[in-house]
Amino acid sequence: MSNVSKGNYYKRKTKDWYEKQGYVVQLTEFACGMIIRGRQIWRKVDIFGSDGIAIDGKEIIFWNSKATDEFVKDGVSKMKSTAKIEFAKYPFPQFVK
Repeated sequence: MSNVSKGNYYKRKTKDWYEKQGYVVQLTEFACGMIIRGRQIWRKVDIFGSDGIAIDGKEIIFWNSKATDEFVKDGVSKMKSTAKIEFAKYPFPQFVK
């Protein structure tokens, strides 16, 4: 399984989970293309460091799905830690999770 397909799997699984909990969900990741040395290169970009937003009328959740079966040290995925650092860069109000 490629990294892209693994990421898409977990993103879809997380989106489905929030929808089953009654949230309205929107994916916020998009692909950005650029030309480098005459070749088209695609890069995925997260809006506000998240893969999606879930809302239910009471709360807003910016979520980022990560596969945590690799690179685990002391129970924490390196990718998960990087995502938390990215999310912390933004000045969200206290009610945003």
